[in-house]
Amino acid sequence: MKGGEWGIYIALYFWLAAMGGGAFLISLSFKDKRTKQLGAWLAFIGIVAGALLLIADLGQPSRFWHLLAGIHPMSVMWLGSVVLALAGIGLFLLIISKEWPDWLVWFTAIMVLLVVGYTGVLLMATARPFWSGSPLLPWIFLASAYTTGAALLVIFGNHDPRLTRLSFNFAIIEVVLVIAHMIWTYSQAKPAVDASISGEYAWAFWGFIILGVLIPLFMEAQRKAVALAAALVLLGGFLLRYFIVFAGQVDVMRF
Repeated sequence: MKGGEWGIYIALYFWLAAMGGGAFLISLSFKDKRTKQLGAWLAFIGIVAGALLLIADLGQPSRFWHLLAGIHPMSVMWLGSVVLALAGIGLFLLIISKEWPDWLVWFTAIMVLLVVGYTGVLLMATARPFWSGSPLLPWIFLASAYTTGAALLVIFGNHDPRLTRLSFNFAIIEVVLVIAHMIWTYSQAKPAVDASISGEYAWAFWGFIILGVLIPLFMEAQRKAVALAAALVLLGGFLLRYFIVFAGQVDVMRF
């Protein structure tokens, strides 16, 4: 976030934390320990990688540790950093534990859920109208986390039909929320919405809609190339965050 600009590292951080976190939250609905363990690993890797990208974006690693060390309960950035750290600790404890105590599972699930939703809250806390103009961003990112989390589990070999149905349902919710967000914010953030639909970030927006949602939905309905459909869903999850992060700064980046 150097110079007031949010770049590719932030989009990647949002994406990695979301799909890993979504995979973990979904895995908790399975009875077999292997799926739960895989979900914990995927979330841990996603959150750690995301934290490293966040540190890299800050420019100086010491700034992240200073942020954590201080107590700033009114700062969305500080609260998010604390939740990120607690989620990482909870996931690590689950990974190294033979038995999963209920309290630790619940604590970690809540922290991971907060990490996934926090990314939208972080954007809303800014004064940029495309991000703060509607209350839907956290819900968009939550829906996308479940869509991409289910796809990630499929890629890692879990072909339970429930995952396909879950991804299908949340993809539809995701698109409806994105369209509602665009309509809601249009009067306040016309340049950003225009940049998304027909401007410099239209490739990312329409890539998300076509490659990340419509084609995978068709492929899943036809029961064809399930792994490829899941990979396209993951790509769509990244494109979603890319156009939201960059289009939201259109006016900022032009002046």
